[in-house]
Amino acid sequence: MKVKMPEGLSGWTADEVAECLDYQGHLPDSYGDWINLDRKLYDILTAANNPTPMGGDGSNGTVEDPSGRLDADNDDKAPHWWGQLEPVEQTAIAKAFVAEMGG
Repeated sequence: MKVKMPEGLSGWTADEVAECLDYQGHLPDSYGDWINLDRKLYDILTAANNPTPMGGDGSNGTVEDPSGRLDADNDDKAPHWWGQLEPVEQTAIAKAFVAEMGG
């Protein structure tokens, strides 16, 4: 059974989740090493065909304004990769997001 993605997570990239959310404590012991989820998230980022441009001066596809990094069409954003996670991974990330960001 898939877990509903927290609404506020939609603007997050896979690497931001790996680096900023403390989901490790929300994974059950049966999951094994949490580093496997880190690797999965970074692999998703690597496989993205239309990743979020990094900040910059506007040249070479970069954006100056942070709002330019919020485009939901970028396939490194959570709506694109959420379904690639196992329910246990989704649950851990959802719990960590709610614990750290609220609702």
